[in-house]
Amino acid sequence: MDNKNLGISMRLNFLTSALISLLVLSSGAQALPDREVKKWTEDLDRYQQQLEEQHINLYHSVGKAQFTEALSALKKSLPELNEQQVLVEMMRITRLVGDGHTQFAIWSGDIAFFPFRFVNIDGTYRLIATSEPYKHLIGYKLRSIDGIQIDKIVALLTPVVQGVENQYSLKVRVTGHISSAPVLYGLGITKTVHRALYTFEDDEGRQATISVASIPMRHYHDQLDHTLVPERIPFGKKQVSENENLWLSADDETKTAYVYFRRYPSFSDMEDFAEDVREYLDEHETRNLIIDLRDNGGGDFFVGLGLAWGLVLADGLDWEQGVYTLIGNRTYSAAMSNAAQFRQILHAKLVGEPTGGNPVGYQDMDSFSLPNTGWTITYSKRNYRFQDSFSSGVRPDIMIETDWPSYRSGIDKPLAWIMKEISDRNRAYLNAAAKRKETP
Repeated sequence: MDNKNLGISMRLNFLTSALISLLVLSSGAQALPDREVKKWTEDLDRYQQQLEEQHINLYHSVGKAQFTEALSALKKSLPELNEQQVLVEMMRITRLVGDGHTQFAIWSGDIAFFPFRFVNIDGTYRLIATSEPYKHLIGYKLRSIDGIQIDKIVALLTPVVQGVENQYSLKVRVTGHISSAPVLYGLGITKTVHRALYTFEDDEGRQATISVASIPMRHYHDQLDHTLVPERIPFGKKQVSENENLWLSADDETKTAYVYFRRYPSFSDMEDFAEDVREYLDEHETRNLIIDLRDNGGGDFFVGLGLAWGLVLADGLDWEQGVYTLIGNRTYSAAMSNAAQFRQILHAKLVGEPTGGNPVGYQDMDSFSLPNTGWTITYSKRNYRFQDSFSSGVRPDIMIETDWPSYRSGIDKPLAWIMKEISDRNRAYLNAAAKRKETP
């Protein structure tokens, strides 16, 4: 190990020990009973053993000595920690591995959330979805939780949240964990997993503090029935639909089709969808195609290639200038891979913001369960290279960043940019055709 990495290792070891000590000192909750300590001790051994056996290269970013020392420190502290603190420390240690597909899957347990969903725009956390009692707060900025300011909360969450490959996926994951009851409690941000005080502020500086109860994860999404921007269908109607996560709408006037691709279906379902899309494109003489991967967090990129396989048979598309792929910070894993592949295979112009997944690195997730506590651990099985050199995310050809006024108003800036380019190109084509007719 060189001096730089050794220094990083020493600092991380110190921080891990210091943070565990802080958790022990600040814990006001019941520590683990002896039987749970025994279970966790056995599971920690199993955790390292399984990762070493199944991860393609577990120590690609962290040294074995450092990783083992972090686990040993946690074992020693188990009798003084409560369950949520152990979960947080498992998340912290798993982040040391250094790839976004190796995770302590806290969502695999029956955890609770506070009924809020946020978005981070320009470093400000805005409430964009919630339940009925708090709908009047939609659009407000989050200022604190149980009196702890948002900047400190973000600093505490940053080394813990899972599924991080770069600064863009970190931004997304932190936002998702601001409502996670066990994580907030395990970090000492809230005083209980059952209730917290959230303080919001409107754009005029007026603040509102509410006491809110957490809800089981199985009810979380159903209860967030009030959103800032409801689901939109460009061009007004779904013309081809596989399900709510994969469909096509179209605009006959501009000869443009839009494919919304949020989740990966089975191979056979994607083949059927791709065939239906190709038939629609041919029948309507579609010239332009937009594939939206901004909400896609991953799946099986070979299924995404099935979509490309069907699309390349659509000879009527403008394959030189008329194919686009929308990407953003939530574009991750297989969706990131497909974005890079669509740029190559479909000659697609990438529009939007950098992806949360890196085009060069460890991917292809598999998992195992800890035998005593039942928690799921995921890990990377492959090392992929979807472009020649490393970059932090797949970079768009046209960068269009999100801003709050547009987001709040429901204006889709990247899509609007594409439609303007298509309109300008169509206008130029018609003008050129008119001039040719005028020429004697």
